[in-house]
Amino acid sequence: MLKCVILVAAFMGVVWSQDISLDLPYVSVDIRTAPVAPQTAGGYLLQYELFVTNWYDKDIQVKAIDILAGDVLLTTLEADVLDGLFAAGSGQTAIVGPRQTTTMILSAVTNPLPAKLDHRIRFRVAGDSQDTMVRYPGTAIRQNVLRLHPPVRGESWVVLVGPGNNNHHTAGVLQFEGRMLVPQRFAIDFNRAYEDGELVHGDRADVHNYRCYGAEVFAIADARVISVRNDVPDNPGETEADTLPETLADLGGNRVVLDLGGGKFASYFHLQPRSIPVKEGDTVHSGDLVGLVGNSGSNAPHLHFQVTDGPQPMTSDGLPYVFDSFIRDSKRITGQMPLDGWMIEFDNSGR
Repeated sequence: MLKCVILVAAFMGVVWSQDISLDLPYVSVDIRTAPVAPQTAGGYLLQYELFVTNWYDKDIQVKAIDILAGDVLLTTLEADVLDGLFAAGSGQTAIVGPRQTTTMILSAVTNPLPAKLDHRIRFRVAGDSQDTMVRYPGTAIRQNVLRLHPPVRGESWVVLVGPGNNNHHTAGVLQFEGRMLVPQRFAIDFNRAYEDGELVHGDRADVHNYRCYGAEVFAIADARVISVRNDVPDNPGETEADTLPETLADLGGNRVVLDLGGGKFASYFHLQPRSIPVKEGDTVHSGDLVGLVGNSGSNAPHLHFQVTDGPQPMTSDGLPYVFDSFIRDSKRITGQMPLDGWMIEFDNSGR
């Protein structure tokens, strides 16, 4: 016992004699979910979130972020680019108040894929004349290995609110049971265009005028059905009010959730009421019909598709994936994730 007391006293004496905190920046940085990169056009997509917490008793302003692979500088985010990293409507900016945290949505395509990333965050404390630097080294990167068959078929499918951009899917950060999650980090809203590029012809309130409405939706892998909702009425197109309250139980309208195995789950939202031929506990095979595109729980018809690390779509973390095959700009592409704004075709050979 006496030996322990002496050791503790000696340690405390070192702390008291040298306040090392005076030499350290009062800013902490965290990446809660390390990037798992799917292959896409031009390389590999890095889609992740950077949390910066200000522990000073005054404001700081984030001035720039350097992203490095070892000694190689991949990019510097500053000025207008930096301003575009914050979730719309969140109220967060590059100015971080005392003991506050701001979240930056980072998205980039890199080739080759580095084994890890290092980050340098330059900021300025209110009242200071010079910037301060804090480093966050050694974020490991893994390559995505989840390969899926397409959830729809045919030409002119448009990837909306998709990966590779800052939108309400990729920036949808929430806290649940002590974890910071982005359930829709790699979610895609699949819509479908007519030959003139329009998604709807005629009265926009009539869901039947949207080309995607009623399209068949298919299982993307051999899987087990773990959740089905099949009774939510369709909304009119471009409605401001939902037929049901926006609760976790009702969010997404009619849905199917598949257990893919290995802690991965695929979710389909906004299906037509009574269009789902499967039930909880069923086994489905890749290419089996699981429903029709509708407008339940949405203000315009589309198929919302995502993969998560848990069975509850909105309280789990979003995972990446690639599709076996699709056609873009008349070229067949295999094993890639489509990005926000792409128009693609899924033919039968892309199953």
